[in-house]
Amino acid sequence: MRQRIRFFDIAKGIGIICVVLGHSAMEAVMTSPTALANALMTFCFSFHMPLFFLLAGYFMHPERKFQWRKEARQLVYTYILTALVVIVGATLVAVCLRYNVWATLRSWIEAAWYGSGDISDKTIWQVSGRIGAIWFLLAMFWARMFMHLFARLPWTPVWVAASFIAGYFLSRYVWLPWSLQSGMCAVAFVYLGYLARECNVLEIVRKYPWIWAVAAAIWAASMYWFTGFSMAMNQYGLRPSLAVAGSIAGTLCIVGISQWLDHVPYAGTALSKAGVASLAILCAHLVDEDVLPWMSMLRRLQPYVGDVSLVFISFGIHMVIGLAGAWLLYYIPKINTWFYPVLAKKTAIAKEEKK
Repeated sequence: MRQRIRFFDIAKGIGIICVVLGHSAMEAVMTSPTALANALMTFCFSFHMPLFFLLAGYFMHPERKFQWRKEARQLVYTYILTALVVIVGATLVAVCLRYNVWATLRSWIEAAWYGSGDISDKTIWQVSGRIGAIWFLLAMFWARMFMHLFARLPWTPVWVAASFIAGYFLSRYVWLPWSLQSGMCAVAFVYLGYLARECNVLEIVRKYPWIWAVAAAIWAASMYWFTGFSMAMNQYGLRPSLAVAGSIAGTLCIVGISQWLDHVPYAGTALSKAGVASLAILCAHLVDEDVLPWMSMLRRLQPYVGDVSLVFISFGIHMVIGLAGAWLLYYIPKINTWFYPVLAKKTAIAKEEKK
């Protein structure tokens, strides 16, 4: 089995931590807005989702045959399983809290079937809820499939650009199910990640370290003039070009920081493990976020802990639940290979050795 490049796992570890932190900051802003919570939300949302698509592209080989079974297992099956747990969990919570059980059940089934990252008034049929963060799994499936398709066509960059433009502008008029349009835009980030490897960008940056300063300046500018960034709904704020450039520059900076952290024993090891478990953490966090009545809990907690502490307490609880869920998924036979691709590779190698 090919050895993993640890600093990329560290970058993914930073990314998944920022996903949880960003959601915690957003909950704190909705409960009791503070400058700190807004700053943390801006920082996290400026790069965390693009990072995963860019890194996915970096390791893609679109010239190879699209592995439908593998992609479905890692992205579609994990989506379905997580959505089912959300439906069951939310319904049980509704029973315990004496909410309208049937309305809750129907709402989450609709949200899971439509697969939208957020609520939209442009859906084809009326959908009262949203499935949340696992929109990423469906979008990644589409983006990887489109990337394999476009790589086989002449003028690949034109097809990628056309997909992004179509996904971006169509979302202003209609929001299709299963995060299809999110995937249409995300393929551009996957393609840029693929080009980064083909052009050996990391070696270029190593030779010309001033590029780090330029990337940091672009990232800082995108945060300073931040007006929103949601790949879930193809919303890139009032300055979409700056938001996209900032997310790419931010990802490059995170990779650079990860290369440095690779030489920091405990921090590097912990973050790399989080990166390997990032898919499992994402899905466990989504269940926690969708099932538990977080807004009600935070409103009750806020008078006792204060506005500033609220975001960190929320983040700590979310992170503990996410890590516990990821640990549990690691030990469930068969299913663990869906959430941990490294286990799937080990299983495949073991089968080959037995032949």
